[in-house]
Amino acid sequence: MKKLVSLLLVVVMVLGLASASASVYEGQRVRVVIGSTSTSGDTYMCTETVCRYLSKYLGADIKVDAVGAAEAFNTMKTAKNDGLTIMSFHDMTYLSVLFGSYDESYSLDHYVIGPRIGQNPGSCFYVRADAPYATMKEIAEYLKANPEETCVVAIEHGSVSHVGFAAYYVWVKETYGEDVAGQFRVALSGSTSTKLQMLWDGNIDLLFADYSGQKQYTEEGVEADLKLKFSGMMDDIPGVEGLPMMYEDGITLAGEPFHFSKDFLFYLPEGTPAEVVAELDAAMEKVAADPEFQAAMDALTYKNAFLPSAEAKTYIYEKSDTMKEIIDAMPSVDDMM
Repeated sequence: MKKLVSLLLVVVMVLGLASASASVYEGQRVRVVIGSTSTSGDTYMCTETVCRYLSKYLGADIKVDAVGAAEAFNTMKTAKNDGLTIMSFHDMTYLSVLFGSYDESYSLDHYVIGPRIGQNPGSCFYVRADAPYATMKEIAEYLKANPEETCVVAIEHGSVSHVGFAAYYVWVKETYGEDVAGQFRVALSGSTSTKLQMLWDGNIDLLFADYSGQKQYTEEGVEADLKLKFSGMMDDIPGVEGLPMMYEDGITLAGEPFHFSKDFLFYLPEGTPAEVVAELDAAMEKVAADPEFQAAMDALTYKNAFLPSAEAKTYIYEKSDTMKEIIDAMPSVDDMM
């Protein structure tokens, strides 16, 4: 009898250890939805690059699904909290709520926030190559000298372009006054291709896009009617020099020199167990240390900027609070169209 009891205890202990060490992801199929429908934009490129390496360290089959913001947000509301459905998206996750594009049921409070998987410092503004100004400061100076002129800016409501322009607008208002700030108009647009066509057609004067995607239009040999020039980079890109930086024009964000990179995080449905997030953290730490992954991110001009989930949560909440201050200081876009 004693031998039987001892044997049962051993079995229980072995099963307990196996259960404690069991992987949530090993051999599983994982769906990662992204808040973009483009497979050439930075959300997809960053996420696909991460997941290519993450699949190896998780032992999972990961598929990146470009479903768009609305579908991605709603997927997080209805998905099981088993860790097998993840959202990867940048700052629009919280900006869309701060700007009122989505209600509070989509706020950060309704996600389990996972690790930060990367950053894109390449968000920037462009103008036509033949524009009478180049940098963001020169645009404001031009408007001041030409009070009959306007500058029409194409942005996507509730997005990084929106907050980038909001910070710039607040700076113009504080530096040049309400009259000059009032010479800006807003045109709402979605895709970069649409904004580019609006610029080429003469319907807007300033557009927001990604460095890597539009750099081709700034190079020698581009047709004159398609050629662009950088007017303001929102952050430094490692290894890339000679670009006009918004902070070098004196533009500030919350009282500090302007720096804004898109932060890409994993988000999971409410109620996702802590052990699931812990496994993601551990695997992402290995991804971030992988030299091949580091080189792949460098090639895309993205930053390998891993933060474990607890730190990522603190970081993104603090960033959201700062952005709210900027947004509250800007007029409604409805009044600027």
